[in-house]
This record gives sequence, C-alpha cells and structure tokens, in this order.
Amino acid sequence: MVYSIVNLQAATSTENLQALEEVKDFCTTDLGRGGKERWTYHMLPEAALDVELRRMSNATSSTSVDSVTFQPCAAYADLNQDRYSIEEWELPGGVWQFTAIYDGHCGHDTVNYVHKRLPSMVRTSLQALLQSAPTTSLKSEFVSEVLCNAVRHLDQSIRSDLLGFLPHDRLTKMSDVQLNQHVSHHYSEWDAISTRCTQGSTVLLALSDPPKKNVWILNLGDSIAVLGSRSLSGKWSAMIVNSVHNCSNPSESQRIRQEHPSEQACVCDNRVLGYLSPTRALGDTWLKVPSVYTRRAFAPHLQDWLPPRQVAQYASRILTPPYISDLPEVYHHSLDVSQQELLLILSSDGLQDLYDNHDTQLSDQEMADRWVDLVGGHMHSTTDMDLQSNLALRLLRDAVGGDNTELVSRNLTLEMEDKWMDDITILVQRFR
Repeated sequence: MVYSIVNLQAATSTENLQALEEVKDFCTTDLGRGGKERWTYHMLPEAALDVELRRMSNATSSTSVDSVTFQPCAAYADLNQDRYSIEEWELPGGVWQFTAIYDGHCGHDTVNYVHKRLPSMVRTSLQALLQSAPTTSLKSEFVSEVLCNAVRHLDQSIRSDLLGFLPHDRLTKMSDVQLNQHVSHHYSEWDAISTRCTQGSTVLLALSDPPKKNVWILNLGDSIAVLGSRSLSGKWSAMIVNSVHNCSNPSESQRIRQEHPSEQACVCDNRVLGYLSPTRALGDTWLKVPSVYTRRAFAPHLQDWLPPRQVAQYASRILTPPYISDLPEVYHHSLDVSQQELLLILSSDGLQDLYDNHDTQLSDQEMADRWVDLVGGHMHSTTDMDLQSNLALRLLRDAVGGDNTELVSRNLTLEMEDKWMDDITILVQRFR
C-alpha cells in the first residue's frame, strides 16, 4: 500500500483571528427540545433585524392594507404554502375592498387553485347582486350568501372534476388494468385533479362596502380575524370575530362525532381521522368521497403521497364521508368610522402558534388584545417609523421575539432543514 504525505502549514495568528471573527456572531440552540442535537443561528445586530424581517416577509403596503407572509425555512419542500389577496373592485355603487388569506396544507396545488379562482368568483357573483339590487337597499344576508356560495361552489368544482374523470359507479366496476389504462391515457388531467383532491386550503376573507359601513368576514378553517376599535377616549378594544375550525375547538370535534356517531376514529389524536387538524377546508376531497377513491385511485396513481401503511389505515376509517366540511361561517359587522377608528387583523394560524410557544401563555382574548393594542398604538406612533409604516410587519416582529434580539435572530436565521415554525401571513386593514 502506498501512502501519500500531505504537508499542511499551521495557520498564522492573523488567520486564526480572522476565523474567530467569522464565527463570533454564531450561536447554537436545542430549541428547548433537550437532547444532544444543536442547530446554529446567526446573531444579527438590531439595525439588521428589521431589514431582514422586511425582506424575508415580503412586506408590502397599499392605501389601507399592510401585509406580510413569512416562512424562514428555505428548503424547497417547505416553501410557504400561504397565499393572500388584496383587491379593490370598481362595482355599481363604488369601490369594494376584498382581502383574503388562503392557508394551504399538504402542497401548493390546491391553495394556488383557490387563490386564482375564488376572488373572481366572489366578484362576479357580487356584481350580479349589485346590478339586481341597489346598494342602499342591499341586505347584509344577501352578501353573506354570495360569499358562502362562492366558497362552496369552488369546492364543488374540485369534487366535480374528480367525479367527472372517474365516476363512482365506473370506478367500482373497472379492473386494475382498465383503471391503469384510463389514468395513463389522460395522465396530465389526472395529475391536476388528484393533487387538488389530496391537498387542501383554508380561507379567511373580508369584504367591505364602498362607504365602509359594513364588513363581511368569512372563515373556513383555522385562521383568525380580530376587529379592533378605538373609542373617543383613545382606548383600543379587540373582538375575535370568528370561531376556529379545527379539532382543538370542542364544538367542532363534537359536531364531527355527532355526524359519525358510531365511528370512534372520526376524531383521534386531535385530528380528523387522525390525519388533518382543520375540520373545514377547500379540497381534501379524498376525505369527502368514498374510500374506494383512496384505495384504488389516489394510492396507486399518485406519486409521493402517503406510505401504503398509512393509506390502508386512513382508508379503513373512511366509512361515511364527508369528514371535512366545506360550509363556511360568515359574520357581518356594521361599522361607524365617523365615531371610532377601526382596524381588522387577518392572520393564518401560524401567528397564533408562535404566541402559544411564548413563555407567557395568553388566552385567545389576551392575545387579541395584545395584537390590537400593539397595532393600534403604532398607527399613531412617532417612533419606530420603519415598522410603523407597515402594521403587519410590526405585529410579526412582536411574534418572532419583539425586543428579544437573540430570539428574533434565531427565528430568522436558524440553520435547519425542517420547518421550525408554521407559515405566517398577516393582513392589517385600516378603516378611516
């Protein structure tokens, strides 16, 4: 055996100092998990934190709405699955404001589909309503119905695409060879349909009329809306607008158990069928149709989906679908911007998750109070002008650590391949 000898020169003192200088601002953390594993993060100076947070969250502002959407993990599979819309519609009677957050899960296809199609569906239906009824005599329940129907029709279109491609009676009669041929001959169509049916998206949207006298808020899923109002004395108060549609909400778990009374596994491990936390969503069609679609269509003909053992487990629990609801809840609030200043915060559930992980545990109302006090206070602040120019960014900064520069640095720069926080999207709308 021949050995090669390599001579390495010892580093000079200057080189050693340079190496130490390069790593002096790096730290490690176990993320509070215990054990031996550690992850590295970069301590950033205060002046750089806001700049980096603004860049990473794509912070933007319009006339009346500030927005951020944030996911610090750069791994491709974990890219941000949140989407949002901020639109103004010139319709009969004036300009309507539409804002929405779509929180996708299990992939990007369904949330992209919802993001692309839902605003235009709402606008078309609203325009038809306004053309048939003048704004002055418009009943709030008519607008609520427009919003609800648009969401349900969109979900129905996803399901109809599946049933049109593969009707239930035909699927049950087809042999495996026939099914394979049908899918392979129309693979591009099947690929689009199947991904939308095995992924999902929640929706939280707000619609305000031209004089800003009314706002409608629709929720389908586990995002949250908070309405803030400032009295003449200057004190802000917060109201949580919507109930949350996930298995942590006892009324939602109870509803599912009542709809499937003999099925103990309909809610288990705090998830629907042990799989999904949101109880209402667009898509997730495989949990809304008979299990034969899961066993014979999705499992064999959808790449990179669930492992076979999990497919068999979940399919055995699908007895009386649907298990995920597409019925949203719509809330209407009358506004009086002449008497009080108002703001509306829409956020995906990732924001609340960050506060749940804080050392100081807050109730839902305490959390809402904190959000409104912080955002409302900075609407008139003469300090922190950079963050004050985007109120959603101000709230995000508080959530990722606030004045704790070490915690903010860790949340922004952690070197970890898996997500260390959920996607976060925040929209702050000002009514004046």
